[in-house]
Amino acid sequence: MEEHRAPGIVRIATKYGLIQGALSFLVFLVGTLAGIRQGWVQPAISAALLVVLMVLAHGEFKKTHQGKMTYAQGLGSGTLLAGVAAAVSCLVTYVYVKYINTGYIAVVLQAQRDALAQRGMSGAQAEQAMAIASAIVTPVGIAVTGLITGVIVGFILALIVSIFTQVDDPRAVT
Repeated sequence: MEEHRAPGIVRIATKYGLIQGALSFLVFLVGTLAGIRQGWVQPAISAALLVVLMVLAHGEFKKTHQGKMTYAQGLGSGTLLAGVAAAVSCLVTYVYVKYINTGYIAVVLQAQRDALAQRGMSGAQAEQAMAIASAIVTPVGIAVTGLITGVIVGFILALIVSIFTQVDDPRAVT
């Protein structure tokens, strides 16, 4: 007789993380092509998608594990999902910025210069700020900061989402 094993947390989180990574890059690409440089819209859309996919991943886990999922399982699943999503999105963004849209960095740095000028910053202060921005706004810098930010934000969202999606085993000893 064959034993059917339910998919584990890693498999489910990876599946939804790959979906989230692709969707996050799509949000980035649409924003870039639409000329949206900075603001709260793109991060808010990505965060909302992440929450929805976390809830779906938690639901799938509970469906395949007798309706149970501890807080720790939800937190681990959500964090792994966010990590996979950040890795995929950052990798694809790196390729896009480095090889496809090579002018992206120049546009971002010019937008930064314009923002500094609007704030009345000029001269040495502006040059110092641009030197720092130039060191960070590179294909590798964008990928690394995106990965770190994605994991941290994903962990925080997983902390919150898991509160609502956990279903402990009532027979468990606490």
